[in-house]
Amino acid sequence: MAVACGEPPNRFVYAANASARKHGVREGMALAAAQARYGTCGESRPLRVLDRDEEAEQRAQVLLLKLAERATPRFEDVAPGLLSLDFGGLRDPYASAAELASGAARLGLQANVGVSGNRFVSLCAARTQKGVTHVYPGQEAGFLRALPLDTLPLDGKDLKTLARWGVRKIGELARLPEAQLAERFGERGARMARLARGEEDSVLRVHRPPARLALSRDFGWEIGELEPLAFAISGMLDRLCLRLQGLDQAAASLTTRLRLAGGGMFERTVDLPYPLSDARTLRTLVRIDLAAHPPGAAVEAVRVSARPVKRRRMQQSLFAPDLPSPENLAVTLARLTGLVGSERVGVPTVLDTHRPGVAALAAFRPAVGQAGARRGPGSGPARARHPTPLLEQSSPSPQSPASPLPGSSLVFRCFRPSRPAEVLLDEDRPVRVEAKEARGPVTACAGPWRVSGEWWTQHGWQYQEWDVEVEGRLYRACCERTTGEWFLAGEYD
Repeated sequence: MAVACGEPPNRFVYAANASARKHGVREGMALAAAQARYGTCGESRPLRVLDRDEEAEQRAQVLLLKLAERATPRFEDVAPGLLSLDFGGLRDPYASAAELASGAARLGLQANVGVSGNRFVSLCAARTQKGVTHVYPGQEAGFLRALPLDTLPLDGKDLKTLARWGVRKIGELARLPEAQLAERFGERGARMARLARGEEDSVLRVHRPPARLALSRDFGWEIGELEPLAFAISGMLDRLCLRLQGLDQAAASLTTRLRLAGGGMFERTVDLPYPLSDARTLRTLVRIDLAAHPPGAAVEAVRVSARPVKRRRMQQSLFAPDLPSPENLAVTLARLTGLVGSERVGVPTVLDTHRPGVAALAAFRPAVGQAGARRGPGSGPARARHPTPLLEQSSPSPQSPASPLPGSSLVFRCFRPSRPAEVLLDEDRPVRVEAKEARGPVTACAGPWRVSGEWWTQHGWQYQEWDVEVEGRLYRACCERTTGEWFLAGEYD
């Protein structure tokens, strides 16, 4: 069995069980290659593939953290699915380890627990042995002796070097003189020797649970107007901002969740351009957002939560003009969003694609530049593709204008959005255009230029472009090959 991630056809192996790894399936390889390699091993059943569920992983990690909190107050969140607990001071650490394994089993998780006076040895025991493994004091080197060398946290280059020396087990590395290893590898060599002898240890970084930055209130009655609801939320925001300021943090976004009469739920999230911890500004933003998006029913309870981030220190430039304060900027953007809609407020950005004429709006989040000057994303110079028309007469006509002189340039004015058009073809060449901007026969044309991209995704595109002359004016006509639709992309001035 293997777990895959990514979108087809670019899917990769995220994890594989022991049976799949035995047949050559490795993490990071393309899923198609993994299935082909597994199929060539003579197995009658195909490789079973599951999709990665990141939300389930996060829920499992939260359950493990709660389980560790009940066992000891000092533990470290090392990696997803891997915890390091300090059992020092407990009455019976070995019984606590057994309770930890049984608690994970009740959650539906198969846990491997390693217990040792050395933190690194306990991690090796949990990674290599099943069930609960106890390594008693003085047995660290003997336990590590039989483990493979790749159990140690060494990079691939060092492992290849040691493999050329004939070192395959940790015990073989432990017999090498530490001085010669340090001479060959430097400080890494001395650490290798300490790891192989079970003498290397690390500092436990105690897990600090995130502060609870959410407040709830059940009114006990129904609130049907905005003003009393905003007044009730204002007191909650005051307490929330006090918590943020006490933690030296600010809110990057604010979520308001309302329980409506009848059992329905209504939720709104306000993304802030600057991390803020000012209660007055947050009250204004929540009020503006609820006025623009009313819940549609009376409110019985409210819950306000903030996503905390580190507070930003701003230093103004001595020479650049003063910019609006973060509070005023946030309120101004919120009022604009309420007036024209969130899809019309933001910073124009260029998408990571070669598809012509594609652009999008991103959230306005000013960045801090050099010398305290603040600028928004996308503030650099924009580059546009200006095609140069090459015309050839479709038929001899005295009324057809001459082609542009060599070296001359025209300005291409893009239509935003592109104008739908109907184009009549004669032997795959446009002979007549019907659009809002241009109507009539094509007196001269050049092309086609075919462009395509993103064929490896489900949203691949293919364009066929022509430069056409209609009624003495030049246009760029494009055809979407996948749908057969025509449109005018712009006009030459």
